[in-house]
Amino acid sequence: MNDLSKAPGLTVDIPAIRYESGHARPMDVPVAAEIPYTLFVNDREILSISTLPCNLKELFVGFLVSEGVLLSRNEILTCHVDHPGKIVMMELDVPDTRLGRIEERGMLTSGCAGGMVFSVMTDPGPPRQTTVRPSVPARSIVARMGELDKYQGIYRVTRGVHGASLATRDKTLVILEDLGRHNAVDKIVGHCFLEGIETSDKLLLTTGRVTSEVLTKASHGGFPLVVSRSSASAMALHLARQFSIDVATYVRAGRFNYFANGGAELVVEEDADTRSD
Repeated sequence: MNDLSKAPGLTVDIPAIRYESGHARPMDVPVAAEIPYTLFVNDREILSISTLPCNLKELFVGFLVSEGVLLSRNEILTCHVDHPGKIVMMELDVPDTRLGRIEERGMLTSGCAGGMVFSVMTDPGPPRQTTVRPSVPARSIVARMGELDKYQGIYRVTRGVHGASLATRDKTLVILEDLGRHNAVDKIVGHCFLEGIETSDKLLLTTGRVTSEVLTKASHGGFPLVVSRSSASAMALHLARQFSIDVATYVRAGRFNYFANGGAELVVEEDADTRSD
């Protein structure tokens, strides 16, 4: 996986005073860049999102998928990111009624702590088809979260971003970061959409809380299981039951809470030294 911690433009050094062990000294502290990019669709200004300036195509496509605007990759005619102009321009072959769901809604924050508030007001999409449920060993959930926690990205430098990952039961496929947990999840959804990746047997992992909005994004993305290092809200778990998505929370130190809703089959293999004779 790429190490983005030293990529130009993703961090900014800010003068500060470091206090440690009773002493204070001046130092430059690296912080995550936050830059607003404006999305234009079919020459119409749609919205702006403050974001870490990387994987922007995945971010905006993922957002449009999460909001039910994009249903097929064939609906994307062109997509261009203009970094100097802070603009993302798309040509889409979609009905105006879909674009109307998000048009004229103004500036969004970085997508953490409720920054992106659209999805909870929209339909989470059709319930997942659960004829085939992937089996996921408990130890795989622990291992994949460990890989996300150890990722050498922007968080290593700034301690100020969230990460999300796409994984199979056996390995992590991609990790993407942003200032907010919602943006990071959108980037994973957008990556899968653009690459045509089948998600019905994949894990969606996040370092942030599972809110109703994150759960909605997972539903639109077609994921059977959402895994979090943190907690889940009651509304998110209600939606998870409604849309047959399993949720694992507080995945830390080999432990987690698992909310089974028919999305996947949790496989627990007892360690040899804990089994009774």
